[in-house]
Amino acid sequence: MQTQMKHRDTNRLLQRLQQAVSRPDLASHGIQLQHLGQVSGLPVVHVAIGHSSKPRVLVIAGTHGDEPASVEAAVQLLESFPVEWLDHFGVDVLPCTNPTGWRLRTRENAAGIDINWAFAQEGIAEVDILKAFLQGRRWQVVVDFHEDWEAQGFYLYEHQRQSTFIGPAVAASVAPACGLETAQQIDGWPAVGAVIHADASVERLRRGDGLPLILLRDHTDHKLTTETPTSLPMAQRVKAHHLALAAIVDHHKKANASS
Repeated sequence: MQTQMKHRDTNRLLQRLQQAVSRPDLASHGIQLQHLGQVSGLPVVHVAIGHSSKPRVLVIAGTHGDEPASVEAAVQLLESFPVEWLDHFGVDVLPCTNPTGWRLRTRENAAGIDINWAFAQEGIAEVDILKAFLQGRRWQVVVDFHEDWEAQGFYLYEHQRQSTFIGPAVAASVAPACGLETAQQIDGWPAVGAVIHADASVERLRRGDGLPLILLRDHTDHKLTTETPTSLPMAQRVKAHHLALAAIVDHHKKANASS
């Protein structure tokens, strides 16, 4: 007889987010928690930090409900936010874009839809909420936290329109805390040094119009997806996401300073 896994606690997640945005050290920089909409009574929220005059960074988590370290990494980022980043960037965080899947511990939403690759469809609540949020916005860089149950180590996808890729440097920053994936092919794509540079046009033909491709096409010139192995302890996976994000932010800070 199978044991049904307990649903995750959405109320507790929202309490942690409310506490995080109440940090006194962030108040002077401007911080706001906004409810973008609801899915089956569960909210999709956006946390905005920093003033609009600066370039912005977008962090996305919780697209797949069976990847809990992505949500935990986003929440812990807000709970211990590096205030010094706000000297250079504003930051937007979508901590759980698939609240029904996260609650149910399923990759797909409660209707059985993988929202990451459903952006060509209409009438999907999570997708409609994200489309409305994204409309008219651009970010200097977008970082999307994910997990991979088949992976043995950390890896990342990188899409960009710049002259140089930073994926190898980002992976190297993670390696001391989390071993890197050694597979030379991941999800059908060649991987070199735990970095995948997927062909966006081929990806669109193969999988349809997904969030990663929409973001790159309309909302950023630089998109990275960080992937941690679900077999590792939660704290280690969260740290890997945070190290990767810090390396990405640092790169863009230096790029802005030199331009």
